[in-house]
Amino acid sequence: MILTPKQSQLLEDWMAMAYPLEGVFFRSVERRYMDPDDVLSGDGTASRGGRFAAKGMRAVYLSATDSGAGRETTERKKRLGGEALINTAKYPRIVHAVVVSLGRVLRLRDLSSTKEGLAIRKLCLDEDDLAASMEVAAKIEHAGVQGWVFPSVVRGGDDNLVVFCKNYASGAVRIENEDEFIAETKRIAEKRR
Repeated sequence: MILTPKQSQLLEDWMAMAYPLEGVFFRSVERRYMDPDDVLSGDGTASRGGRFAAKGMRAVYLSATDSGAGRETTERKKRLGGEALINTAKYPRIVHAVVVSLGRVLRLRDLSSTKEGLAIRKLCLDEDDLAASMEVAAKIEHAGVQGWVFPSVVRGGDDNLVVFCKNYASGAVRIENEDEFIAETKRIAEKRR
């Protein structure tokens, strides 16, 4: 356990402050994962983990802006591979607008500004060590919180939202204009035949 007992209690108190969140966020995916069934599946975090999701946890990362979604992806690839692995010429990406309608969301900035609260924030946003952020996320997911808004660690980045797949009902997180996207993709495929 990374958190102290005082930090754990503060975390419990903070989780009671969860609030509803509705809006549009963005998700950048490689072309090979653009199928709407894949975009919001949480399969990526389940297999590889992430800042707020240990391997095995299904979560989806979203950004407040479409440009922020691209920056986050590039920085994650740098961290995992030692250099930027995304080259738009070789790996085109699709940015999906994702509509969220959640009842229980937390915002990291709302965590108390006490010594313990500031320590939790710092631990959760550590660029090199994800152990604390994964521990906090596991507690939040276990408490039934559906999402967590956190500031980007990428320079010039926007707020991000991680949603925990097991905690929201079908339709609470969905691709905006999914039917039109599928129809247009089929139209392009037919045109190329």
